[in-house]
Amino acid sequence: MNIPKMRPFRDSDIEALQQLIYQTIDDAYTGVYEPKAIQYFKDYHSSSQILNDARQGQTVVLELNEEIVGTGTICEQTIRRVFISPAFQGRSFGRMVMETLEKKALSMGLHHLNLDASLPSQAFYQHLGYRIREDASIQVSDDERLDYFYMEKALNASFTDDNKTVSLPGENVVIREAQPGDAAAMARINVATWRGSYGKFLPRQLMEELSCSQKQAEIEDFFARWEENQAVALIAEDKNGEMMAFIMAGKKHRQDLAYMGEIYNLHVAPAFQSQGIGHYLVYRVSQVFRQRNWNTMMVWALAENPSRRFYEKLGGHVIAQDVYEYRGFTAPVIAYGWNELPICFRNSSPRNPMYENKNPE
Repeated sequence: MNIPKMRPFRDSDIEALQQLIYQTIDDAYTGVYEPKAIQYFKDYHSSSQILNDARQGQTVVLELNEEIVGTGTICEQTIRRVFISPAFQGRSFGRMVMETLEKKALSMGLHHLNLDASLPSQAFYQHLGYRIREDASIQVSDDERLDYFYMEKALNASFTDDNKTVSLPGENVVIREAQPGDAAAMARINVATWRGSYGKFLPRQLMEELSCSQKQAEIEDFFARWEENQAVALIAEDKNGEMMAFIMAGKKHRQDLAYMGEIYNLHVAPAFQSQGIGHYLVYRVSQVFRQRNWNTMMVWALAENPSRRFYEKLGGHVIAQDVYEYRGFTAPVIAYGWNELPICFRNSSPRNPMYENKNPE
């Protein structure tokens, strides 16, 4: 499946990484900068400098099908060398690299970052919340100048901290990112919740035909469309690794609704319902959306399902109604929307157990 993976840079990556950087410089900067300025960029991103920054700071690479398609580096408070292969731009890979670097910054106790942005990349960084502190330039020859922007950003730890613990009712729970290998376990929870909650109002034939293999195929299709949907998926599991709940989300599917992110599926195993797990998963997804500068979010719920009131309790308001078709059957649905993210999350558990977020990297 075409799932991009982030990993630390290795010295053996140097040849592929430099080729990616040079190719991106030629593609993005030609026509924007003069030849000597382009050569300055290439000299600045030499193999020796790449290796030196990787040893002094932290460099990550983004792989797709074992091919390096992106990279980024953080040295102290400075973001450097964020490049995405021209063939893979427009897929939110640059945002993924930046989110990873910002999380690393927060884990190091940093709350402000700065970077030098080229003319073509300035809008990208502004979209991520960086602001121009000053215009700058380097005289690369008597008649050529390299213009760029010095930019900075104050980080909000509540959006990106992966090591945060939260007190909620229930057991000790680990929150982690879902992987394609989780599809079978996710399908079992999906089927259990459908049978437990939907059997009262969905057609009997549909419920009889419901199977784990069918749901697993649908979840595997979600992972296969990960890039297209700009997806995010989280899992809640207990200290023994048993899956308790999951959430699947990404960009909205309905273009006529003025919302950016969408929750596609949220299912909590029957034995773990009413413990705040679903609330926390929705909250975490809303954090991810807000970090992407997606300021609104929506979800569709079956109109006859009384559990849809859960979204109203989280601040969602009705924004649309429609009819949902699934495997030849239809049912009325209601869409809830949020106009401000992240959603409110208050921990009021008297029992004070811990929910723990783990970074899968």
